[in-house]
Amino acid sequence: MKIKKLVREQQEDVQIEMGKYRMIIERRYQVLSFFNDLLLGVLYLIGSILFLTDVSKVVSISFFLAGSIMMIIRAGLNILKDLHVRKVTKNKNT
Repeated sequence: MKIKKLVREQQEDVQIEMGKYRMIIERRYQVLSFFNDLLLGVLYLIGSILFLTDVSKVVSISFFLAGSIMMIIRAGLNILKDLHVRKVTKNKNT
């Protein structure tokens, strides 16, 4: 498996090669955000089901806490997708 970083029109893409297949991930922060949202929903669903059953409240609250942490990560990903930091180099003529 090979993983490459492609730069195209001011956007960095990730290319993963697995045998004769190639997967290109465009807008990687958006893809990460989607996976984060999916995991967030699963954690809250499990926490809700466990909260309604006879399982220890500590276990069910742990899933809610993990979901809350995922919400914070989601906000960070939304900031990162529009924030780009690059090294500034001085021009020789100045």
